[in-house]
Amino acid sequence: ASQCRPLFGAAFFGAEMNDAMMGTGRKPTGMKGKVHDLATTLQSQNEALGVEKGHVHSIKSGNNNSTTGMQSQLNDVKRYFGADIQRMLQEFEVQSNLQQAENVRLQQQVTALKGEKTSVHQQIIALQRRIEELEEELGHE
Repeated sequence: ASQCRPLFGAAFFGAEMNDAMMGTGRKPTGMKGKVHDLATTLQSQNEALGVEKGHVHSIKSGNNNSTTGMQSQLNDVKRYFGADIQRMLQEFEVQSNLQQAENVRLQQQVTALKGEKTSVHQQIIALQRRIEELEEELGHE
């Protein structure tokens, strides 16, 4: 923050003003007195302005630090959730691959069982024919 300085120095107002500003007790009167009072008021307002600028600067600095802290926390949360989502995607991929393998295995078993069913059905038909043949033979005897 820049330092505030009075707009007019004591030399500007002459020796009377210099004495008054230095506190020697003589106070200028008339126009010089009014100018002196204005200069004093201006100087005190400049000092107050400097103090307020310092406050604003510290508030801005605090706000920037707060914003930086919140941004850091947001980045931490993003990293955490990003890692968590990545882990869940990998677990899903593993489970999906396992499920696909299980589906293939079950489909193979279904195909094998259908083949066995067809074979058993053909054996039943062959046995029924054999029974009919035996019944005919027994019926002729």
